[in-house]
Amino acid sequence: EEWDLAALADLEYFLGRDAEADEEDLAVRDRELYRGRLVQSPPLPRRVLLRRWLELRRDAARARGEGGLPGTAVAALVRLLPLLLFGGALVSGAGLAWGVLSYAGARPINLFVALLLLVLLPFLLALASALLPLARRLTGGDFSGPVVTALTGELFARLDRFLAGKGRGASVWGSLRARGSLHAGILGGLIFAWMQLAGLGFALGLWLTVLLRGWVADLAFSWQTTAQVSAEQVYRLATWIAWPWSALADPPRSHPTLAQVEGSRVFLKEGLEHLANADLQAWWYFLLWAILVYAFLPRLLLLAVALFGSARAKGRLAFTDARCEALLRRMRQGQMRIGKENAPAGGTVPLAAYLETSPAPELLRLRVLIPEELLAEGRAEAWRAALAEQFSGKVTGIEAVRLDEEEDAAVLATLAAEPTEISPVLVLEGWQPCITATLEYLKALRRALGKDRLLT
Repeated sequence: EEWDLAALADLEYFLGRDAEADEEDLAVRDRELYRGRLVQSPPLPRRVLLRRWLELRRDAARARGEGGLPGTAVAALVRLLPLLLFGGALVSGAGLAWGVLSYAGARPINLFVALLLLVLLPFLLALASALLPLARRLTGGDFSGPVVTALTGELFARLDRFLAGKGRGASVWGSLRARGSLHAGILGGLIFAWMQLAGLGFALGLWLTVLLRGWVADLAFSWQTTAQVSAEQVYRLATWIAWPWSALADPPRSHPTLAQVEGSRVFLKEGLEHLANADLQAWWYFLLWAILVYAFLPRLLLLAVALFGSARAKGRLAFTDARCEALLRRMRQGQMRIGKENAPAGGTVPLAAYLETSPAPELLRLRVLIPEELLAEGRAEAWRAALAEQFSGKVTGIEAVRLDEEEDAAVLATLAAEPTEISPVLVLEGWQPCITATLEYLKALRRALGKDRLLT
């Protein structure tokens, strides 16, 4: 009964195929599926009903030999890509730390360079990653980012061609991206979680390499500066950085003492002979703690937040878009065909034999927007009856509009204040081209309704 990215990909694939099929054939097929396999009393919730419909379509596709559905590629991507990202980032972090800690014994490792590359850089990347969703949300974009999305989409398309050989991956990925707001941010949240997993692997590679190098090699750290910086100032900086873990260990296990800070300062003209090994090695524990607290733990926290948000996003899936509403109407709305092609060989059948026995479907509540010229000559009731029959819903009101945002400001304000259960329906003449003014009016409607409310 659970929805994941693979199931959403297959749902988009089947809905896309249905958009190109004959409406009457779809109505017969979905009604038969509903009455034969899906009808229950009380009726199933829409997310459960759509999930079971999807499984029936998957089974039918497999029975016809249509292997390699897009969901297969998505499932493989969801399993494979996190491992690749984590492993690649782990190796990258280990390589960076190994290069920074390269030490031949002639000159100690520069402490400030090590802190900059192994602590400050990962921390700033984690901070930017934490602020990215907020920035994207404020600008109205997808917080997964265009570069990450493009790379992921290309990988998905290649993986789909490898698994299925039919090249459906790119189109389904594009559909998921285009309709991402309808899927409650599952796609963007998943990519965000992958980013945190990669950052976690990078930080873990740093920490393990520093730990390993300290065990198998005699590391020596020193600090030097042209600026007038005293040992007391460096000591205060170290104690400030070490504040989060200072209660867990005492110096020098948490940070060097003042004497060790003074003893690890290098003056090149004086050489290294007067420096004590204990002072040069004291910074190793400090570096391990700093990487753990400022590089590893923030990524771990962000990963937990991303997984929690992804789970909540799955629970918010509403499936109230036009495609899903049309599918639900086809399943729940009764069908009747009378004609010679439907007559049994033994003669006519009483009309009672055609009566529906399934539970009554939930009725849509509709607010209809119709241009003024189409409401002329008192045709409001005709429109009310026709739309109620077409959508199997209840028309709560009909509003005359001029298809102009400023002139229809009162109507838009009324729609925005209504409960989200009421679905607006905009009626347009089919022969008219979709001009820029109409597109702008549709954008104004969407702004008034919000991104999750159904607009037909």
